[in-house]
Amino acid sequence: MKLRLTEGQYKRLLSEDNKSFLDGQVDFKNIGNKVDGFVAKCFEYIFRLRRTTTTADANMWRMYVGDFKKEFSLTMNESTLLSYNYLMFNDGTGDFKKFIGKPLEYFGNFSWSGFFPVSAYISGEIAGEFTGYATTPEEFYSQLEDGEYENFIEKGGVEYHGYDLNWEYDNDYVGDSLETQLSGKDKEDVIDDITIGE
Repeated sequence: MKLRLTEGQYKRLLSEDNKSFLDGQVDFKNIGNKVDGFVAKCFEYIFRLRRTTTTADANMWRMYVGDFKKEFSLTMNESTLLSYNYLMFNDGTGDFKKFIGKPLEYFGNFSWSGFFPVSAYISGEIAGEFTGYATTPEEFYSQLEDGEYENFIEKGGVEYHGYDLNWEYDNDYVGDSLETQLSGKDKEDVIDDITIGE
């Protein structure tokens, strides 16, 4: 008897191999997708090492990445995932064996290609004349030294070089720019374009 599977069913089967996350898009060499004996021991070791007694804000996962990487020779991505899940499973008792068999939640770096607003400031020079009123050339010179002049008149074009451009990120506008870019796109298309970072 042959069974025919839909693409979704096939992806789910792949993701149930205890190694992969996100419907088989991500798998790790050293850890699976569930709490096993190794992961529980890692969590307990970090609990004792850091003397963590209560769960912390989930955004504090960065505090533990270096510990997982150094102590267990894990990759950055594996360490990131375990750091996040360590906080999720930490109930303050230090006993992580009771969670064996529970699924780990995928947590990792994602990226989406968009545009950042920048501004460029160009420096250059325009030939011309400074004008002003004085009684003698010496007096007018003194005025020029003090930055005092009546007017300036252009007598040529702008002189600049391409390397005079100084590009800077417009940090005040990045969020607005991102919102504008996303508003012009279909949500599903954007999600399809999101990639899992290294």
